[in-house]
Amino acid sequence: MLNADRYIRQLPLIGVEGQRRLRGSSVLVVGLGGLGSIISMYLAGAGVGKLVLVDFDTVSISDLHRQLLYTTNDVGRPKVEVAEKRLREINPEVEVEGYRLVADLNGEFDEIVSSVDVIALAVDNMKTRYVVDELASRHGKAIVNGGVDGWFGLVTTVIPNKTPRLSEILNIRGMNPVSCVEGLCNAVIGPVAGIVASWQALEVIRILAGLEPALAGKILIIDSSRGIMDVVKL
Repeated sequence: MLNADRYIRQLPLIGVEGQRRLRGSSVLVVGLGGLGSIISMYLAGAGVGKLVLVDFDTVSISDLHRQLLYTTNDVGRPKVEVAEKRLREINPEVEVEGYRLVADLNGEFDEIVSSVDVIALAVDNMKTRYVVDELASRHGKAIVNGGVDGWFGLVTTVIPNKTPRLSEILNIRGMNPVSCVEGLCNAVIGPVAGIVASWQALEVIRILAGLEPALAGKILIIDSSRGIMDVVKL
């Protein structure tokens, strides 16, 4: 039975049927860092029926300025372990499964991808993006991909047989976040990760609720240093 009181503020936007669709859906969140930790919180709050979390890392002190799912007391603990507990506290109605593993093309990760409805891709390396793209194409799964570098971010949604594949998009010159800016590698300001993660969560919710995704076949580019957001059609 639908708990209307919990979702009363979003029901006017997605409808009762959209909420039921969320409840009957599953999302794979790959990466529980600056993007994935925020995405998973929003999806749990929205009432997605099942969240499947994949990350191999532990919480470090340098994560805490942007990965708001964790606290200082969690430093050194596996992210999936902490995330499972916190997300269940956010919404006990959501089923949460965590897997501490590295994404690869075979074995358990392949089975995980095949079992979900949508993938929220929230990693900081190209290798994992290509692995997820290959498996998503194999199993016909939508991907909502995000990336952050310094003051910049991007989001794009990949729909099987309707948009270019993620591997094709990431080969476009100038569309990838740069790994180092002015000599600073892996630099990121926390709110930029929050903006990107929020857009990713929005796209996932729209897809699951039966609404048209806003960024299918497009790239949202965010330049927070100049207060600019732009959309590029592919």
